[in-house]
Amino acid sequence: MNAKERSLRALRAPRVQGSREPDRVPMYVTVVSEMAEALSRITGIESHNCDAYLTNRISHAEILTTLGNDVVGIGSTAPDCCPTRARPDGFCVDEWGLVYRQVPHGFGVYQEVVERPLSGITSAGELARYTMPDPGATGRLDVAKDHSQRYGRDYALLGVIECTVFEMAWNLVGLEQFLTDMALRRDYVGLLLDMVADYSIGVGLELIHLGAGIMLTGDDLGMDIGPMISPKMWREQIRPRLQRVLDAYRAAKPDIILAYHTCGSVLPFIDDLIEMGIDALNPIQVTANGMDPAALKRQYGDRIALLGGIDQRHVLPEGTPQDVDLEVRNRIWEMGQGGGYMVAPTHDIQADTPVENVLQLFQSVKEWGQYPLKPATRASEVDPPAVMLPA
Repeated sequence: MNAKERSLRALRAPRVQGSREPDRVPMYVTVVSEMAEALSRITGIESHNCDAYLTNRISHAEILTTLGNDVVGIGSTAPDCCPTRARPDGFCVDEWGLVYRQVPHGFGVYQEVVERPLSGITSAGELARYTMPDPGATGRLDVAKDHSQRYGRDYALLGVIECTVFEMAWNLVGLEQFLTDMALRRDYVGLLLDMVADYSIGVGLELIHLGAGIMLTGDDLGMDIGPMISPKMWREQIRPRLQRVLDAYRAAKPDIILAYHTCGSVLPFIDDLIEMGIDALNPIQVTANGMDPAALKRQYGDRIALLGGIDQRHVLPEGTPQDVDLEVRNRIWEMGQGGGYMVAPTHDIQADTPVENVLQLFQSVKEWGQYPLKPATRASEVDPPAVMLPA
């Protein structure tokens, strides 16, 4: 069974009858650019950072597949006409009109938004003066086409359309203002949500045409303690537009696997997402309130696949390779029974994570993910498998 077959079987498992387990649990690991450079020095493979809003999801495919990824992300990049450019003041501006500055943190350098093109908007008339990026702009899918040709036969292609409706809309405006304007039902809000949904449909259909077997949609809906948006308001204003996006993908490819990314504590939304046709939930943020992986598997495992669960907040950056090994083994045992599970970190692996822990993650999935699964064991009883570098 190759990586593509393994991944598709795992994520389809809750919706099929008969044998549902692949040969082993598949994995989809993503990393920030500093971690990719560290892995490049070990593997001898050059890192490739894409000019994209969600660059970490689609970059460094050669390094990550060599280490063991079963999935290759494909998505839109900045088109030929509108690359991200540096301004004279040192800030960068992208095709959406978002302005960034580089801010160093203990876990790497991040591009943080300092200006938003629709900040302060009050009306539909003002929105009419904003030009959305063109889904079909020349060059937008050049990287996706290359990855499809290089990896599409052997690896599962995952079309990345995160920030599908809500998250991109609020990014253009600002979170506090947009949530307030949703509550006040400002006349521009629905129009902006529709414009973002239209963009997601346009790019997503092209990715399906290029061979994506999985579409990763999503909008972060949760904080550590619970939802960041009222489920009632989400159902009234976001869900219908997200449903339109999902329906367009399903119409284009009836057997497409629809995955949904939302960080945080999101229990109130899971039943809705299942009703809407979502096949897999990501990233299973195990540190958030109520997001216990074993409980999620028991309650939802026969209706939705789980994609994620490896703790990026504490275990990967702060633990030992033995801690990582136990984390992988426990998550696989808790969520992998009967298939329906793909290993992934709960966020892109950050620059403060020891490289040995990243290598251990890949090695442990191969060790403990073989079906039939081996029961989880207490840390004191487990010796981690030796970390193996790629041949």
